Amino acid sequence: MLTEIHLLNFKSFPDTRIAVAPMTLLAGLNNSGKSSVLQSLRMLWRWIETGDPSLPNHGSLKEMKNVNASRSDPIRIAFRFGDQLKRTLQIDFDAHGKLSIRPATGSFPPLPSMSYVAADRWGPRVSLPIYTALGDLTHVGEYGEYVLDFLSRHEIDIVPPTLRHPEAEGETLEYNVRAWLKEISPNVDFKHTRDPQRDTSYATIDGFRPPNTGFGLSYTLPVIVSLLCMSAEWKDAGEQEFSSKHSSLVLLENPEAHLHPKGQTEMGRLIACSAASGVQVIVETHSDHIMDGVRIAVKEGLIQSSETLFHYFTGNSPYESTIVTPKLHSDGKLDYWPEGFFDQTLKNRARLSRRK
Repeated sequence: MLTEIHLLNFKSFPDTRIAVAPMTLLAGLNNSGKSSVLQSLRMLWRWIETGDPSLPNHGSLKEMKNVNASRSDPIRIAFRFGDQLKRTLQIDFDAHGKLSIRPATGSFPPLPSMSYVAADRWGPRVSLPIYTALGDLTHVGEYGEYVLDFLSRHEIDIVPPTLRHPEAEGETLEYNVRAWLKEISPNVDFKHTRDPQRDTSYATIDGFRPPNTGFGLSYTLPVIVSLLCMSAEWKDAGEQEFSSKHSSLVLLENPEAHLHPKGQTEMGRLIACSAASGVQVIVETHSDHIMDGVRIAVKEGLIQSSETLFHYFTGNSPYESTIVTPKLHSDGKLDYWPEGFFDQTLKNRARLSRRK
């Protein structure tokens, strides 16, 4: 399991170490560095898989360098797994600014399976594509574009008891996805179909196409499926037996988008239960309800406080981020509240209570 991220000369992190727990929440004002942490993880996985850490639409690797670093200073993105294992991506620059990527040396076990669901994931659509490339489909897609195809392929996978919804009709992924969706919209009837002859898949919600049922359910579906399925027991190649996968990492951007407060709170609880089931979750959020869902899960004993970390990011300047980490106790309370850390509701109430 990932335990630490060390960023050197990477974007707004001149030299920063970030502790990581089974459930890590990243909060803070816009443009304070939260997304950059997730970006660093995606760069490492892409480098290991393809040899190129560049991410589409993020510009060149030179643009990733902290502006205060000298021309020849390297970018280093290092990750510690457990107590000993370390994977490091280093991008070197010569005196003229030309870059080279230092190759990995030594023998390393495989990285955890990673599922990343972006903030700009797809909303309601009449249909979604199916995955036709070589190899297995191992995630819902960065934008949730393969969520229906993925769900169809894994619908009878077994969800761990800690993640099974109390109202689910059974232990499979299909039943539990439907039950968790009902936390967002009670009594909703969700169905989906995969059509490989037309390279497409589609869903209905209460018999209607998704564009006629609002954004919340469609926007939330890839988040719920990722959290449940990355912890489930997957079928083997012959679809005859079930086997547990190796460790998984789920990266979520703004899982609260288009959800009402109750749905956001339940999403926080689902995130906590997923982490307690063995899936490592790193979530970027602007929602105090997501955080409260995690805090309630801690208080109710669904996850240990030692398995959670809340990081609050602030930008001292456009070129440097600062992180503070209030401690979460077993009763769900924090030892202190940094200025700006989900305190806007209290500030608003104070203003509304003042006499004119």
